[in-house]
Amino acid sequence: MYINSCIPWMKDQTELQKVVNLSFRLGYQAGIIDLRSEKEYNEYKKSSFYHSENLKLDFPITVSKIPQIKPLNQPIALIPRITLTIKNPNDLKQKLSFWVSKRILIAVESIHKETLEVAARDGRVDIISIPSMRFQQALTKGIISLARQNQIMFDLSITPLLEVEHFKRTQILRVLYRLFKSAKPISNIYILGSHENIKNNSMLIRGPRETVAILTSILHIPEYFAKEMVSKNLEKLFLRYIKRYLSLFIEPGVEIVDIIKEGEKK
Repeated sequence: MYINSCIPWMKDQTELQKVVNLSFRLGYQAGIIDLRSEKEYNEYKKSSFYHSENLKLDFPITVSKIPQIKPLNQPIALIPRITLTIKNPNDLKQKLSFWVSKRILIAVESIHKETLEVAARDGRVDIISIPSMRFQQALTKGIISLARQNQIMFDLSITPLLEVEHFKRTQILRVLYRLFKSAKPISNIYILGSHENIKNNSMLIRGPRETVAILTSILHIPEYFAKEMVSKNLEKLFLRYIKRYLSLFIEPGVEIVDIIKEGEKK
């Protein structure tokens, strides 16, 4: 299942609907709505893009359940994430203590290495967002290793490659290439999608097959790993949200996989 990892929230919901519809036409079966503030979160919950408060799914919770959380009259399943722009470790701790109770995917964005190290250790963080080369340069092998141990994913965007001047692309490609090569195993870490800049130009969105083609042809990523980034890894993230929403996900490596109802035998 192909999932767009980052559809930015737009106050103009007519424009947001166009982006969701475009994602569907490009081949995505689900998407993650990227929120940037408590105000946007409250707007989202009142909108037609929010799934029912009475979400009930039978066990086992598998990929086949993803289409069941499709909001009414929407072409694809949608779930929320909050992207927190963090200044320092104390700022991170304060914001996490607020957002962890919302049962929402939490992404952290920072240009400070110390902050990213703390985020990579914290089981409440689901994603480290790397939207541009400036953020990529803050990563170290230690941060990547910590994130892997705690099952935290890195959200990358190929949007900068599409919108910058030709002479800057070589530098961006070099940084991306080094980043991919530093990851072992690659399939457990990265997700790819659109980013904030598509608010101004939805034509920057690339479909899953085109994204895979860019990864394999330009960055020399094996096709199997490229497909993992735009499909399997995002399915895992979607399932993490569902289990957290249903109060089944406790922390990485600890979750409720089934519930024995009264009178049943196991």
